[in-house]
Amino acid sequence: VTRYLARRLLTAIPVLLGVTLVTFLLMHAAAGEIVPGLNYSPDLRPDDIERLRRSLGLDRPILLQYLTWLGGVVRGDFGVSMLNSVPVTDAIAARLPNTLLLTTTALVLGVTISIPFGIISAVRRGKTADNALTVLSVLGFSIPAFWLGLVLILVFAIQFRTWGLPALPTGGAETPILGGDLLDRVTHLLLPATVLAFFYISVWSRFVRSSMLEVLGREYVLVARAKGLRRTSVLVGHALRNALIPLVTLLGAELPGLVSGGLVVEVVFSWPGVGLFAYQRALAYDYTTVMGTTTFAALMVVAGSLIADVLYVVVDPRIRYS
Repeated sequence: VTRYLARRLLTAIPVLLGVTLVTFLLMHAAAGEIVPGLNYSPDLRPDDIERLRRSLGLDRPILLQYLTWLGGVVRGDFGVSMLNSVPVTDAIAARLPNTLLLTTTALVLGVTISIPFGIISAVRRGKTADNALTVLSVLGFSIPAFWLGLVLILVFAIQFRTWGLPALPTGGAETPILGGDLLDRVTHLLLPATVLAFFYISVWSRFVRSSMLEVLGREYVLVARAKGLRRTSVLVGHALRNALIPLVTLLGAELPGLVSGGLVVEVVFSWPGVGLFAYQRALAYDYTTVMGTTTFAALMVVAGSLIADVLYVVVDPRIRYS
């Protein structure tokens, strides 16, 4: 296992370098000669602007800027924001708990609901329940997250208030004044977590359904049925354990999402997480912050892939690394 993980880590290095280099070039191509934060002081003279560019290192060749930044990353330094000089790692750490709260809640909801839905669809294949869950899954694939979020805000926040019903908040993680308790946090979390979980449920339930249909036709399941075991015991003890292997891959791939969050969802609901933060700083051409958040997400992609591979053995001991 150690040798396998070491090989995977070595192959991940070119991927990380490619992601950071492309992001760096795209940011500079989009920003051009813009100095981040300059719009806050429009009366600066050209000499002042040039002095700012030199202090930020923007007057040096692009490749040299990239290598300087990369050297800092190797030492664990993601640099400081070009807008307020706050270390990028501190800025990410300050917003990471909110993102983890949102994405973990959505992840738990997705797993808790998608597995029963997938089992029901497989067992009731071609029946009304299966058709209804298929329609639900197609809707999850088809409906954009931003549109669903806006509809939920319109109904449960605006219309409910108009109708005199208890309304949910339209955005944020807590009420600024006299807020922040458990109930307040839950009410703010409900809508964005539902939007994010809706997509998970749509995808994962179909994977569980397909895996269950494949496993239910295997010989060991037929033998278990022939022995007279209860249907629940056959489904859970024999079929479900093997059917969950593809789902493990998807869960491992979602680890980066635990960090970056549903960026669109965070923007729609003004959820103060890493995704919204990265989006706002990209609009402000804050190079170092965008590079830091992108690199952090790329590292999570690699870690998620490795964790998924390790979980294979936990779910199915027959799998061995070569």
